[in-house]
Amino acid sequence: MTLDRRAFLTVAALAAVRPLRLDAAGWRAGVATVDITPRTSLWMAGFAARTAPSSGTRQPLHAKALAVEDAGGQRLVVVTLDLLGVTGGMSDRIGAAVARQHRLPRERLLLASSHTHSGPVVDTQLMVAYDVTPQQVRDVEAYTTALEAQIVDVVGAALRALAPATLHAGHTTATFAANRRVQYSPDGPVDHRVPMLRVDIEGAPKAILFSYACHNTTLQASNVEWHGDYAGVAQAAIEAAHPGLTALFMTGCGADANPKPRGTFEHVEQHGQALATAVRGAMASLTPIAGPTRAALDLVDLPFEAALTPDQWKQRYGLTEPYVGRHAKLMDEIRARDGALPTSQKMPLQVWRFGRDLTLVALGGEVVVDYALRLRRDHPDDNVWPVGYANDVFGYVPSKRVLDEGGYEGGGSLLYYGRPGPFDGTVEDRIFASLSRLMRTTR
Repeated sequence: MTLDRRAFLTVAALAAVRPLRLDAAGWRAGVATVDITPRTSLWMAGFAARTAPSSGTRQPLHAKALAVEDAGGQRLVVVTLDLLGVTGGMSDRIGAAVARQHRLPRERLLLASSHTHSGPVVDTQLMVAYDVTPQQVRDVEAYTTALEAQIVDVVGAALRALAPATLHAGHTTATFAANRRVQYSPDGPVDHRVPMLRVDIEGAPKAILFSYACHNTTLQASNVEWHGDYAGVAQAAIEAAHPGLTALFMTGCGADANPKPRGTFEHVEQHGQALATAVRGAMASLTPIAGPTRAALDLVDLPFEAALTPDQWKQRYGLTEPYVGRHAKLMDEIRARDGALPTSQKMPLQVWRFGRDLTLVALGGEVVVDYALRLRRDHPDDNVWPVGYANDVFGYVPSKRVLDEGGYEGGGSLLYYGRPGPFDGTVEDRIFASLSRLMRTTR
């Protein structure tokens, strides 16, 4: 399958025909959008219970790029994706191509996903969960190759659109997220904050970047139409209400939160419209922010506790066939190829500072809410904006509390991601030690 990138790439016309004039804060910004909806049927990502590939489109999927440049000429680009997430391999390939073609350092590119469960499988992500044929795997590989090229192109389009801008930050709230680990924590924590960044270009609002810490799983495994879930509805509703504005969504640290209620298209509309209303209501009251920008990216090693046997996966986490058998086959293939199973997982951590006004902290993996709450406690003066599902969605990242409680988020989910076993008890401390270093180096 080949996608014609030129046919689907649409760039917001942001550059003025008159000479550019930097505003007092020195910002420039540009935004671009590309349609990434698969043009053929593919297996859909996120639900092991699905029994069929996609069948049509209910809502198109997009990749959107927002580029900002400070007064010193330092640039940042965030790409938001209506996908379950990108893999580490995709992130490496995209980052290398963007550095080569657009001269943007890797630490200044952020790949953030909505984590919709009604998008396509990409690369080799979660293959243990799916009953795919060899041809379906080849179709996914072809789509992934085309998608990576589209992402590189949309980054370039946003950079070419740079024009004088102002940036405004703040937050609002939404209340439909509910902690889903009720069997362990009946009153478990939830993050209802909706951080926001509004970008005005040439004096008019042209982009709104926002996030919410909740799974995009309103639609269930029975849905086989492409759809952005509540995040897709929210973005479309904001753009419809504000012509010329591009809405970009990132998922927060919501790995242990689901929308409530969920299961129908009516619920998707309900939550998406609620989030859009919250964002629109707060857009006018955001506070201007100043530069300069600083950026840092690091990889932290998260050790696995041990490689579990098939019986141990079943006994500890209640997992069943055919998934345990597929996982065992994958482990045998990795041993044959590499000589041993991996003993740790690399997790990307990224920090962007916008002067003293805003600090965006992007974490790889499916990060539970405890990380967002602790980040704000540990760094109360940094106006921290926590984001999950960034740069590499390799599996769930439990806190010490969730790891001790166990269950799906506490370790069982890593079987579906093709990891040899659950993480050990040091992962939260390792992550925060690395984050503390990044916070210091960017301060």
